[in-house]
Amino acid sequence: MPAVVHTGSFTALFKNEHIIYENEVRCLIKESDYNLSYNPTLLSGSYISGSVLDFATGSYFHPYATSLGLYSDNNELLAIAKFGKPIMISPNTDMTFVVKYDT
Repeated sequence: MPAVVHTGSFTALFKNEHIIYENEVRCLIKESDYNLSYNPTLLSGSYISGSVLDFATGSYFHPYATSLGLYSDNNELLAIAKFGKPIMISPNTDMTFVVKYDT
């Protein structure tokens, strides 16, 4: 059944049907995974031969996740999920990120 929109000066008639599927992907992060930072500003020297700055090697340093990439089986980046705020990666427990997207 077409939808009808009436306003003071015109009437619009339209019909559209599009099915939207909601997808959900669960990403498990083990407690031993991603407990370091890939931020190049934590290196002294070059990316290849540099060393990590002292403050980033102590037990009080905890990296935070700001986004999560979804990849195909061929290692192609398909989507990036951006978090509303940085999330600390727990060094003591496994974490699960749930990403929902529509197609």
